[in-house]
Amino acid sequence: MSPRHGPWRAKVTLHAAAQRQIDGFDTQDTIAADRAIVAIQTNPGIGELAPGRDPLREYREPDTGVRVVYFIAEFGSHVIIAYIEA
Repeated sequence: MSPRHGPWRAKVTLHAAAQRQIDGFDTQDTIAADRAIVAIQTNPGIGELAPGRDPLREYREPDTGVRVVYFIAEFGSHVIIAYIEA
């Protein structure tokens, strides 16, 4: 019997600016950012379209203050994170 697999996830790529932002996070912010990234990976359409900035999407992780600006590439199989703040 084969093992059960977890839910499908899109591949996430961080823009250099987003990576620099994450590098400056403390442990609590890193954990909150990770939760937001996993939410986006499992459901790339979770974020709302940023007004006047199509195709950028914006997602805010509830109760954490984390904000992620990203766009979906390659039919939803890849997500590019352009900006992240905690």
